[in-house]
Amino acid sequence: MALPPSQTSERFCASDADLTVRSSDGVLFKVHRMNLKVHSEIFSNASDATIPENTEVVDLTESSDVLDLLFQYMYRQPQPNLKPVQFRVLLGLAEAAEKYVVYSALPAIMIQMHEQLPNYPLHILNFGARHNHRELANEAARLSVGLPISDAAEYMTPDTFKRWIKFYDSWHSSARVALFQVIQTANSNRYTLAQCIRDPQLCYKYGSTLGGLDEYEPGEPRSNAFLFLSGEFMPNPL
Repeated sequence: MALPPSQTSERFCASDADLTVRSSDGVLFKVHRMNLKVHSEIFSNASDATIPENTEVVDLTESSDVLDLLFQYMYRQPQPNLKPVQFRVLLGLAEAAEKYVVYSALPAIMIQMHEQLPNYPLHILNFGARHNHRELANEAARLSVGLPISDAAEYMTPDTFKRWIKFYDSWHSSARVALFQVIQTANSNRYTLAQCIRDPQLCYKYGSTLGGLDEYEPGEPRSNAFLFLSGEFMPNPL
């Protein structure tokens, strides 16, 4: 059975294009080599021998939604608004920007990744860890401590999951010890403590309250039980 004819991108269909790229879902993008070389280290480092003539097509693994956004960062034009972009596409764009080293796209992507942290901490933790975005990964890790391990196993690569499970176990072990110590003397903050036990990530929200409870008497700290709240998934290398 013959394959249906490929659709051509409405945005990238220049008549003077000298390179045609096909997305994983069969959409053709007619683009200019020079733009790709200027804005992407991968295309810049590729020799002309590895890029076919304009009569041939380069197949990429990214979807048309992702490539449509990515190529916009390689042309002199207003950058696309990423706020309404579905997270699935945003994550694909982030992976593509890392893969093809498109630096111009990364600042806007990182802003949206931070905004999406409360909704997709495990996906973003996996991305941040794989591409060494420490701040992003550490923020995501703090939001992930109350999530099921089965979810983390589903969304993370094996290497990231191994690192996360160590962080998860260490965090919960320290949290149990710290909360137990506080419960022994806390009277007026029982509701806050109960909330933290039910949802461990709230320890970050109520950290100052919990820290204040961790005293025998005013000015006499009982222990450093709550130091675990400042722990990082990806510590800064010495």
